[in-house]
Amino acid sequence: QEVGDFISSELSLGRDTGALTADDDLLAKGVIDSHGAMELVGFLEDRYGISVRDEDLVPENFQSLARIEQFVASRKA
Repeated sequence: QEVGDFISSELSLGRDTGALTADDDLLAKGVIDSHGAMELVGFLEDRYGISVRDEDLVPENFQSLARIEQFVASRKA
């Protein structure tokens, strides 16, 4: 929920993204661009106390809310 709220409020650039579902492709919908991905990484590191490595910066990890949740869980483990 927190990640979805952050994306809607901080990364949507004033566009109405509607209600995002866990499986919406955030990249294909243009909700997250390369700049937004870096902002999202900063948010995830600060909020969840994880470290995102260079090799983690692949589209698959940030494609949807479900994928982001899985990624964060894997980094916390």
